[in-house]
Amino acid sequence: MIAKKSWSNWSNWTNTLEQTLDHVQKEIAGDAPIAELRTKAGKAGTGNVLDVDTMATEAQDGACWVLSSKDLHDHFGSKHPTKHGIEGGIESFLGKLKPGQSVAVTSFTRGLPTAVLFAGWPRH
Repeated sequence: MIAKKSWSNWSNWTNTLEQTLDHVQKEIAGDAPIAELRTKAGKAGTGNVLDVDTMATEAQDGACWVLSSKDLHDHFGSKHPTKHGIEGGIESFLGKLKPGQSVAVTSFTRGLPTAVLFAGWPRH
């Protein structure tokens, strides 16, 4: 059996987490409408950030789990982790997710959000 590969995408911070998600999805979709790409992919999903429909406070299908300040502090030792720190620790969060689930982790520089890592598992 072939192991499934997780997906991940970094995106520069764009005012809010929702706007950052929208930006990275449009970047990946290019000129194609996101809804059309999702329809073509069917139940299997696109296998990337285009499968994320919404944000959530916990891991769930089709939603991106947004880590709370407590989650960030507990895992990274800071409420404002750096990109380097996130890259070193994302595998443990992916291990908590099931197929079709994803996580969003915001990185900070000097206390300000600078980028977001969206990462998850394909649906099937």
